Amino acid sequence: MFRRPRLTEADGRSLRLSKVLQPTDMIPWANLAMWYLGVPIGLGVSISFSGELDLCSFSLMTSRSSQAPMIVVRDEDYAASIGKFESAGFQRGVPNRAPPPEVLDDLPNPQQVLEEINAGYRRLDPSCTVFDYPLGDPGEEGMQLFLIPDSFAHIFEENMSDPSTTTGDATSTARFHSYGNLHYPLEPTLVESFVKATIDEETDPGFPGYSSWELLLQSWISMMGGYLEVNNDILDNCTDKKAVEWYSEKHGRIHEAKFGPPDLRITKRLGSGKEMPIDMRGNPL
Repeated sequence: MFRRPRLTEADGRSLRLSKVLQPTDMIPWANLAMWYLGVPIGLGVSISFSGELDLCSFSLMTSRSSQAPMIVVRDEDYAASIGKFESAGFQRGVPNRAPPPEVLDDLPNPQQVLEEINAGYRRLDPSCTVFDYPLGDPGEEGMQLFLIPDSFAHIFEENMSDPSTTTGDATSTARFHSYGNLHYPLEPTLVESFVKATIDEETDPGFPGYSSWELLLQSWISMMGGYLEVNNDILDNCTDKKAVEWYSEKHGRIHEAKFGPPDLRITKRLGSGKEMPIDMRGNPL
């Protein structure tokens, strides 16, 4: 699988949510933001694995909540945004991370498994509001929405709406593409946000140890480094020293000095001689 072209207009799902919030500024996050940039993820994570998976890993990649749109608003707009979604027919809910029924029915203690899965998101869940989409649209049946305050996502900037260029309906800066109150983060902005959210997850003393949410954040960073032109210098202009050091050690210069550059070849089995003539980013080999 290789990257898609970056979108040149707002996607329908993000646009629908921005109209509910108008004129409140909104940033698509996670899957919506990566889809705009060209990562082949859509509403859900790109599933590519081999071998056996434990149930929590399977749920991480396939549950409805992992496929749910995530959007970010400023902290001062958070309470009002909840009210706008409720007025538009969205119902407050709880994340649905249940494995498929055919998997769940075979478990000796399904409730215990669900509790273990949800424990991996014990910091995310109380920090956001989850909505069930309104009934009536078959394309939205069973969908959920995660509304996240910026203090959790670390992505809003003071001058993000000041355009440097205008193309069609979009205004662009070095950090965002904007369509009215809808602001798509570009690669440096989104990577920095994921890194800061991961650091928060790692260092919060109330939530020790690895979590499913941390692993999901790190998988998104890795996917952006694979499919997009996200190289070891992506955070060179970031002013947060801790974020720069973390990225360098996990994905950037320090990591590459130890383990070499990432292998972006596309194949079912490396070394088989059947690699595609282009890499994950669509560049010729």
